[in-house]
Amino acid sequence: MALRKHINPRSVLNPNTGFGNDPNAYGGRFVNRDGSVNIVRKGVRFQHRVSIFQQMITMPLWKFMVLILAFFTGLNIVFAIVYFFLGQGEFNRTGPSMHPLLYLVHLFFFSVQALTTVTVDYRQIAPTGFWASFVSSFEALSGLVIFAILTGLVYGRFARPRSFLAFSQNALIAPYQGKTGLMFRVVGYKDRHDLINVDVHVNFGISVEENGKPVYKFYSLNLERHHVDSLNMNWTIVHPIDQNSPLQNFTMEDLEHGQAELMVQITGFDEVYSAIIVRKTSYYYNEIIYGARFVPMYYESDDDMTTILELNKLNEYEKTELPVNS
Repeated sequence: MALRKHINPRSVLNPNTGFGNDPNAYGGRFVNRDGSVNIVRKGVRFQHRVSIFQQMITMPLWKFMVLILAFFTGLNIVFAIVYFFLGQGEFNRTGPSMHPLLYLVHLFFFSVQALTTVTVDYRQIAPTGFWASFVSSFEALSGLVIFAILTGLVYGRFARPRSFLAFSQNALIAPYQGKTGLMFRVVGYKDRHDLINVDVHVNFGISVEENGKPVYKFYSLNLERHHVDSLNMNWTIVHPIDQNSPLQNFTMEDLEHGQAELMVQITGFDEVYSAIIVRKTSYYYNEIIYGARFVPMYYESDDDMTTILELNKLNEYEKTELPVNS
């Protein structure tokens, strides 16, 4: 199917998306739902491609905690083994003789003290030989450096500006002012993190046939509203499908054939972080639903004094009929 005939010539092309126009060079969507770019970089060494700091700052909290615990445990096991092979003559031990495995366990706890530079009344093992003292001194120095780095990582994770925004799982083609509109919802879900001066930009990408060859085109969509002063409630972002829309006369089959994708970017100022927040996401053609409209998310409280915003209804919609002339 040649899709070129469906694109309205008055639609605004956007050549500044950062992507090329050869559809045969791409696999799947351009932007993942979490806002990351769907690209795997190759051709350079791993250490040149990957930022350890970025990985540690952005990984989920449970992975961060497991990694720190594994690193701490593993490092102390290594030092305990080093102490073990230095021989018992390097240490002054009190108490009865111990089984080698139990002795290794005690060396592990001694290593924990040396690494954390914490003085504990641990009298069963103390370094007396030169090499044991040298290794324990090196371990203490390593501990100072490691915990300084760890402190910076923990602070960075807590202080890093984050966008507490959630997008609806689907974009809808719904009735809008007697015609149709493409719409999706966004809401801030964290108390006291309401954004101000919020702007949104939406690109529409689709593969079309041009001079007998498939070409990927990007269009900047006109929106009902590009800006809100403050994002206190949910915001339904609407693109009217009118005579200027690249989506005019498109069917679901057209979107699937052209592997259409909506790419969304929202920016706003967070007063808590005193920083500009950027949040991105996308909707692939199979995440766009025809003939549906969103269910309202908010209502008035019983005492008429408060507005209740139901975040759990962000993704709820109901099927509806589209206008015949859409």
